This record gives sequence, structure tokens and C-alpha cells, in this order.
Amino acid sequence: MSYTSAAALAQDLLFLFLLVVTPIWDYRDTRRLKHNPSSAGKIRHYKTLCAWLWTSTALALLAVGFRPLFSISPAPDEASWLFEHAWVRYLIGGVLALFVVSIVLPSAVAIWKKVMKRPRKYAAADAVKSLGYFLPATRTERHWYAFLSVTAGICEETLFRGFVLHYLHAFPLSLNLTLALLISSVIFGLQHLYQGAGGATATALVGLLFALVFLLTGNLLASVVLHSALDLRMLLVLRPATAEEVV
Repeated sequence: MSYTSAAALAQDLLFLFLLVVTPIWDYRDTRRLKHNPSSAGKIRHYKTLCAWLWTSTALALLAVGFRPLFSISPAPDEASWLFEHAWVRYLIGGVLALFVVSIVLPSAVAIWKKVMKRPRKYAAADAVKSLGYFLPATRTERHWYAFLSVTAGICEETLFRGFVLHYLHAFPLSLNLTLALLISSVIFGLQHLYQGAGGATATALVGLLFALVFLLTGNLLASVVLHSALDLRMLLVLRPATAEEVV
């Protein structure tokens, strides 16, 4: 088997893995964690996620290469609705600005209160109680969650904005760029079915925003930074476990 055919086979298998295997596995494994949300279970889950994300990313880089995954230069006619209408770009820029504020402002407030030794109510944490079985509490859990957040920022952007978009649009399917954007965002949302239909839909929309940032900047770096910051902010929002709770 030649390198070209081996690389094509690797891309096909990786795409099927991301499309079918990971959503089912993640849904079942997360449901098991929800029924038994122990600290050991959380850490095992974090480690497993990191393992398959880094392994899949390495495979994508070997099969496709760095440049096709981390940069994109679409022709204006491939997405004329985006590149030929300034108001669309301004609208996306406005949504992106609000998105960045929603990440930065709570984090800045949390850091300021910690520096000034002001009491915190952790009101924002109440909104994510339904995900308490997954989110970190102890020091060790928080360390692993931080690593997972950075891993997700790098690997999920490489896989779902880089690899999946390349697979759908450039090779081998050669779909229309707009359709490829939508499908890749839906596939990304499916990875978060454990959050329910609403959570998966919201994640798909966030994935679409990251994909648009990728298109407009031509580089994956901005999406990686935004994704990592979005996940890492939870460490500032969530109340660390007390000594009594750890015991």
C-alpha cells in the first residue's frame, strides 16, 4: 500500500471514528460518570478524553499534514455570503465580541476579587450544577481539568475545524464550503450529547462561530485560544472544594 492510499485510509477511519464512535462512547461513559461521580471517576474520564484527543490529533497530522489543518485560504466565491458582504462580517464580529466578553468579564471579576480578597458568591456556578458530576472540585481534579481544557482547545480545533472541515471540503468529499462548515459544526455538537439536545445544539453553534473565525483569520490559532479560554474559565467560576468536602 502506498503512502497516499494509506493516508487516505487513515483519514476515512479517523472521520468515521469522530462521526460515530466518539459520540456514542462519550455519551455512555459520561452517563456512567453521572451515576457515580467520584473523584477517581472524574480523573479517569479526563485522562481518557486527553488520550483519545491527542492520539486522534497525531493521526490527523500524520495523514494530512500541519499546514492543511492549521491554515485555510478559501476563494471568495466559495463563501460569497461571508466574503462579499461587509455587514455579515460586522455581524459575526459583534457576536464574537460578545462571546469574548462573556469569557473575559467573569474571569476578570473572579481574579480581581481573589486579588482584593473580596468574598465571592460563585453565582455563576449555580448555572452549571447539572454538569457537577463532570466538573472538577478537588485540587487534583482541577489540575487534570486544566490540562483537559488546553487539550480540547488544541485538539478539538485541529480535529473538528481542521481535519473534519478539510475532509468534507478539500479531500475526499469536496463539498461546498458552506455545507462543510455546517456539517462539521453538527459533528462537533454530537460530541456533547451528554449535555442533552440543548447543550449539543449550543455547542454546534459555538463550533460554527469558531469555524467562521478560522475562515476569517485564515489560521486556527485564534480558535484554539478562544476554545481553551472558554473551558478554562470554569476553574475561576467554580468554587474549589473545601477540606471537609475533599474528605
